[in-house]
Amino acid sequence: MTTRRNTREKILEVAEQLFAKQGFAATSVSEIAARVGISSPGIYKHFNNKLAIYEEVCERLMAPIVETSTKLHAAADFLEIREQLRTLMSDLSAKPNIARLVQHATLAQDETLTLLSERWYRKLFAFLNDGINDPDVEWIHAPTAMAFHCMILGYVTLAPLHQSIFGIDPMEPKQLEAQLQLQNDMVDGFNRLLPFAKKN
Repeated sequence: MTTRRNTREKILEVAEQLFAKQGFAATSVSEIAARVGISSPGIYKHFNNKLAIYEEVCERLMAPIVETSTKLHAAADFLEIREQLRTLMSDLSAKPNIARLVQHATLAQDETLTLLSERWYRKLFAFLNDGINDPDVEWIHAPTAMAFHCMILGYVTLAPLHQSIFGIDPMEPKQLEAQLQLQNDMVDGFNRLLPFAKKN
């Protein structure tokens, strides 16, 4: 039983790396099997098909992030929002393959995008629904959510490009902290602008 469980875990680890590097469509079951060190039919002892592998990879990556998002509140004050963004950025930086999977799925616009959107992202952004129609929650609307989401995912997916340009690893702790500080500063900027916007 232990060997079977270990093989299943190895399949998921290898599949995660391949899906993140080259996308779902470009990754074959035979390639996963070869990297694991088993035959292709051996994969089907653990998973019905390639999509089932992808689904479980997403489960392992996304479930903890979604769990964190259940603690977020649209009506939070700006200090809380700063901490919410810090938590999300920290989680994504610890699991950069999330951003890579999302990037591949978005470009492919295939069943993987549907899976990520319907099963995970609707849950991830569910906390926004309470605030969108609340007049006392001025900051929360779709464009703001999209902008911060793009900024966070883009930071992770573009890290290799930026490292080649600037010679700095964006994923090292010092650089991640600088990015988190930038996001905090942006939230603080929104906080300062809101009273002015209300007067006008």
